[in-house]
Amino acid sequence: MTPKIWVIIPIYNDEAYLTDTLQSVRKQTFSDFECICVNDGSVDGSENIINQFTAGDKRFLKINQSNSGVSIARNNGMNAAKGEFLFFMDHDDLIPPHALQNLLTTAEKFNTDMVRGRMRMIADDFAINELPGQTKQIKARLFENPISDFYRYARGKNKTWCYIWQCLFRKSAISRVKFVESLRAGREDNLFMYEVIAAIKSYVQIDNVVAFHRNSRSSVMLSGYKPVQIKMFDTAIPYVYEKYSQNIDKRLVWWVYHKESYGVYRFLVRNSIRSGQQTLIQLAHEIFIKYKDTPALREIMKRWGVRQKFFFWLFMREQYGLLRFSRIFM
Repeated sequence: MTPKIWVIIPIYNDEAYLTDTLQSVRKQTFSDFECICVNDGSVDGSENIINQFTAGDKRFLKINQSNSGVSIARNNGMNAAKGEFLFFMDHDDLIPPHALQNLLTTAEKFNTDMVRGRMRMIADDFAINELPGQTKQIKARLFENPISDFYRYARGKNKTWCYIWQCLFRKSAISRVKFVESLRAGREDNLFMYEVIAAIKSYVQIDNVVAFHRNSRSSVMLSGYKPVQIKMFDTAIPYVYEKYSQNIDKRLVWWVYHKESYGVYRFLVRNSIRSGQQTLIQLAHEIFIKYKDTPALREIMKRWGVRQKFFFWLFMREQYGLLRFSRIFM
């Protein structure tokens, strides 16, 4: 029998946290799963840890690939998965023992394409024995108009809307959705979730916590401002235009551009100036120069207000000193 849930974990050089991550999967109260560990060319002890689990538990599988980034790793995991549902984790995350059972019970009860739980951020030194047990019954709410409802209720309330690791996905509903492989780390989850919400027919939100996301030193997006957080828009700016400029559903187009226009301004203008790192500022400037006369960037800029356009105007004229002085207003 094919296991119901396939857990997919891209892994790269994370020996410090990986044992606890895989143990939290092994200790699930729901046992009918397989866990695909995609080793993305790790050069530390991560593969040895994976081997310990695959040798001792047939539910754990290993895929080796040369270092290619998280998007290719997740796509390879999705291609290998044969079950009815998919659940993604990062290599330093933890899930409480009841997470998979709660998500699956809800998915089957409502016959829905996606179930979304709650998450909590945890400190770098959070240990697996600190995970809580089951403390309450499942409180669930069904949404049958994902494009409108997801923006209003999930995205509108917090910044975790794009976190794929708090969701259980029905594999058949998202069979055509893939991670953008040119994004090695950063923004790939945003682009993935746009397509998921457009593809599914319904989703359910539950109050139960199903993921603990570690604020670790190994996190690309949480461990300081880096070039990857600028370079990701070299892919995202043209990708969004090509994907959504002709989309007939105006609600989806509005949502995508609302998020991406804010992201471009936040990461390339505001955050690069606030970082004070000239290399990052110059990298952001080069991306703007590359796209400044393209319809892709013009579509982004249509959603900016007067203040954003003014600071962008200063940025393009390399008035960095004035921008640093004004950064509190950016």
